[in-house]
Amino acid sequence: MVIIEAESTINKDLLLVVSKYGPLEQQLHNKLLNTGLKVSVVNTRDEEVKRQPGKAVLLLDDVFESLIIASLFNETLNPRTIYEMAINRALLFKELNKLGYPTPNFSVALNPNVVAKVIRGIGRTYMVTPTPALGLDGAVTTWEGGKSVAEHRMYMENPLARISILMKAPDKVLNTQVIGNHCINCNNLGDMLLRLTRSLNCIICTYIVGIYGNEPQILGIDPRIELTMENLDYVVSAITGWYNGEW
Repeated sequence: MVIIEAESTINKDLLLVVSKYGPLEQQLHNKLLNTGLKVSVVNTRDEEVKRQPGKAVLLLDDVFESLIIASLFNETLNPRTIYEMAINRALLFKELNKLGYPTPNFSVALNPNVVAKVIRGIGRTYMVTPTPALGLDGAVTTWEGGKSVAEHRMYMENPLARISILMKAPDKVLNTQVIGNHCINCNNLGDMLLRLTRSLNCIICTYIVGIYGNEPQILGIDPRIELTMENLDYVVSAITGWYNGEW
């Protein structure tokens, strides 16, 4: 276990809030210090997070935790509104429409029988919950299968799992990452996703993109990424750019 020596967060430029403080998190911390920023770390595995002024970067494993922790600070790298949209797909689609981005026609069903009824009408269906963070997104091909999935979700502990959001299944689903000015696994979607990142301020973000024919549509967002050696410098650049007001 890595122990972080206790240090005051007073007179720090930035607080880094992490779910663990392993080798990659240590490297990120050191690289940020080398930019001249005064950075303190809170590891939620070992410490509580207190309300305080200033800026924070949240690198937490859970989007629900991030939503709560974001409310403790004046400003976070991904703003609190992004976590709200990440947990409420209907809100995300509403905001995307305001910005002029295409979104799927969808409906919300709260009962397995209603789920089956909707699937009868639209055929092969992309059946999701309000947040991709639950990891339950997927296509169903029959109304019986959709009803069975909905019944199973009714018994899960998370109440969001019981809410079914239903739309026509895309031809293909892509998971892409944007880290600041860098788009990873974006293929020909890079320009669109970088513009969207600027519009939403989801500076470190995973996008779930559905391809319908030749048209891409955003089906969900997850304001988290997996920290790796390959993207470490991108993360440092995104954090310093945000801190310096470039976003």
